[in-house]
Amino acid sequence: MTHRLLSLLVCLCGFLLVAACNSEEPKNETTPDTANTAAAESGEKSIIDLSASEVYFFYQETCPHCHDAAAYLHENHPDAKIKALNIKMPGNMKLFTEAVKTYKIGNTAGTPLICFGRNYVMGWSDEDKKMLDMWIKAYTK
Repeated sequence: MTHRLLSLLVCLCGFLLVAACNSEEPKNETTPDTANTAAAESGEKSIIDLSASEVYFFYQETCPHCHDAAAYLHENHPDAKIKALNIKMPGNMKLFTEAVKTYKIGNTAGTPLICFGRNYVMGWSDEDKKMLDMWIKAYTK
């Protein structure tokens, strides 16, 4: 029981961290469509461009739901092109924050967050597994 409460507390801290990162108002409203245009003009690729060829799996080592999602991906989709990114790493947190803004997730963002082109799955439930199974087919070898 104590371990489960500790795990939930750690996940909640992740939500609060993302909320803090998103508390600054963006200068320009960005949608998935305008994100591609803005990135192309600046010479950078948006998260949608990046996830057009790979599945981006944002996780935290201390999140039990992330471990469940990783095990499910490994067992059920071993041929998928997945890029796993621990959000505790500085460059990964920047990409995670970009994904949260691009997909308009807002202050409720957390892990696991799995991005597929214009689609994403956040959290881990039976419904999330169904959506993942449907979308990931395009990312298998």
